[in-house]
Amino acid sequence: MAVDDRAAPAGVRAARPGARWIGAGHDLDPADEALGSVASAEDLVLVGVEHGDVGSALERLSPELRAVIEATVLDGLTVREAAHVLGIPEGTVKTRAMRARARLREELA
Repeated sequence: MAVDDRAAPAGVRAARPGARWIGAGHDLDPADEALGSVASAEDLVLVGVEHGDVGSALERLSPELRAVIEATVLDGLTVREAAHVLGIPEGTVKTRAMRARARLREELA
């Protein structure tokens, strides 16, 4: 699987080894039995996020806001974990998450 590091701060993937990122290059076919595996429901949702309206809205966020959303929502890190991985204070993570959610709401309305 190819990994796209454009918006991912160094060390984010190391925090959660199985973490998936938007733009990670997933080309999943739910009926892809040729490789002997079927895509999980999580993989199918992530592909939808990447290529749908949400993915487009996320791409329009600043790299700082996008990194916080990716760390906390897509990778499931806590505020404390995201702050540690991103190298910013916990309060900054909370503020950026709030601003990112507000911008996403505006974009998707």
